Amino acid sequence: MKRNILIVVAGLMASFAAQPLAAGTKAEITFEPGAWSSNDWILVKSPRLKYMHGFVQKEDGIENECPALSGEEIFKKHCNEVYSAMVLKDRVEAGQTVSSVMSFDWRMAPLIVLAEKFDKAETGEPTLGEHWEIVLYDEGLNVWHHLIKDGKPFWYKAAYLKVPFNKDTRYNLEVKVTKTRKGVKEMMVRCCGYEIGYVDNDLPDSFYAGIIGCEGRNRFYDFKVK
Repeated sequence: MKRNILIVVAGLMASFAAQPLAAGTKAEITFEPGAWSSNDWILVKSPRLKYMHGFVQKEDGIENECPALSGEEIFKKHCNEVYSAMVLKDRVEAGQTVSSVMSFDWRMAPLIVLAEKFDKAETGEPTLGEHWEIVLYDEGLNVWHHLIKDGKPFWYKAAYLKVPFNKDTRYNLEVKVTKTRKGVKEMMVRCCGYEIGYVDNDLPDSFYAGIIGCEGRNRFYDFKVK
């Protein structure tokens, strides 16, 4: 079966090597065919995985690369093989809201990712080092803080909310990082009327923001920064 896969490599290494672009971008992107450009994005690699995937264009949005199997079978047998990640080339500032309408077809786990900078894989690809994952799944919302310690990735759950979300349902996930006048940094996450927030002074003042599909078939319909 032929699949229309968008591997976001245009300008990839040039973007990685260049100086960071100006922060404070605004974006309103829909992932319908012909409505967005891969040139505005950087494909990034997970520090835990050896491969780097792109996204598959569908009629109303994009999906992470997955085998042609049921959502249940992907989750149970191939969850570590379907990681796709990309971030906007332009940086986002604390105080701006990042959002994406997304869905999953079994249990998990589409997400918004924030990263101050990239590491570099031995093969040259930009790779996530320290970053934050804001995750939607069937049992709630999670915020995972990923770090690199002694050259190895590790992560912990920084915040969570236990509420049910349904498969095959579109949800608008919003994330906002703020810095108070006293210098305290906070993250606020909103989805479907639910809201969680926590204090984390490791959060950067500006960062790359994007999407990750993993652990199942995930769909993304838009991406906004305002």
